[in-house]
Amino acid sequence: MTRRLFSYRTLLFVLLFLNSACLFLTDNKKAGLPYLREMFIVAVVLSALALLLLWKRAHQSRAAFWVVCFGLLLPLLSAFLASAKFGQPMLFGLLEERRSFLYLLFFPALYLMIKARPTQEELERFFLMSGLACVLVGYLYYLGIIPENSDVAFTVDEKDYGLNPLRPNRFSVGAAYVSVCAYMLMYRLRRDYSLASVALLLLFASYLWLVLQTRNTMLVWALAGMWIFRSRWGVILKSGVAVVAIVAVAYFIVPDFFTDQYQKFNALLFEATSEGGVRATTSDIVLQEIQQNYYIGMGALSLQWQNGFARLYSAYFYLSDVGLLGVLYRFGFLTPIIALFYYFGYWRIIRQCRRKGDLLSALQLDFLLNALNFFLSTSIMYGGDLAGLAIAAFVYFARASAVNNAAIQRPVEPQRVYRQPLQPHR
Repeated sequence: MTRRLFSYRTLLFVLLFLNSACLFLTDNKKAGLPYLREMFIVAVVLSALALLLLWKRAHQSRAAFWVVCFGLLLPLLSAFLASAKFGQPMLFGLLEERRSFLYLLFFPALYLMIKARPTQEELERFFLMSGLACVLVGYLYYLGIIPENSDVAFTVDEKDYGLNPLRPNRFSVGAAYVSVCAYMLMYRLRRDYSLASVALLLLFASYLWLVLQTRNTMLVWALAGMWIFRSRWGVILKSGVAVVAIVAVAYFIVPDFFTDQYQKFNALLFEATSEGGVRATTSDIVLQEIQQNYYIGMGALSLQWQNGFARLYSAYFYLSDVGLLGVLYRFGFLTPIIALFYYFGYWRIIRQCRRKGDLLSALQLDFLLNALNFFLSTSIMYGGDLAGLAIAAFVYFARASAVNNAAIQRPVEPQRVYRQPLQPHR
């Protein structure tokens, strides 16, 4: 029992589960375990550095260089630029960019995959279980069943999720995992239709609408569905009938709920189509500031140091809201090189793996959708938690497929049979 509990396969699942962040205490989910996120990031960095020093296979892939650039060099550069421009101590700069260190998750994830030797189906099951855990924790916190942790206080900005009058009780719990699980279920439905997959997909969709409440993600899911089912309209029809039936039954049970959601939809649509807003203001400030600084990057300020950007611009200045412009503010004229290296390098690594199951196809689609939305996508600076795992999976299964193909193509030498000379019968 103890041996199975600490097996490589179990450790791989624990790594995927913890990386989902459903147990972490954050400023928009104050119900997690204190300091677990920080301990997880430190453990990832230390394990990655140890593997880089002691594990020879860590240096045998170009993906390792890609990961080190985005998981180690860029956070250090951002912290240095913020220190040079604003005088922010390096420690606070690294604290602000701590999520980028999760790119280094590539090394422990690849090591555990090589040791555990999971199939793509097993990895899909691990990922789906982690995504469902995010939905469970998110709903329990959204419904108030899991209370907030009152012992820990956060220094948060004015645009706190819970203070937004249009989207109150908005919590980002496992958003990246939930999106990939939704794409994975769509691919599964295209390959093998089942009501269980439809029900799970509907559960993730309700979680997106009620808890995550991110309009950009809603649009991306719609585009993903159109692409995946572009040649399988029969599946869309059957799924649509099942969803309509479920919603119709629920409407007769709780009609007021659906009336409120319809009004909420109209309000969100009006806000999205109206001019101006926080994102437009932040974009104008970024373009003005970077031009005045001669296109030299200025890093990013931590809210924990002198109230961050709030004291310079406004309480609604967020680099995470403006995607590539946030990278431009941090790194200036280096941004085109960084973006090209990120997207081109990621795509080259993906293309090395020819045989992709539902999960790998979902991870590839997630990358492509982020690439199409690169002006608003925050994947370069904030997508390390998913990119580290994805790159490890692509590298591992590409090598596993190459080894299997080589074993199949290698001719089997005929065994030689040596016979002893017959002894004369006496």
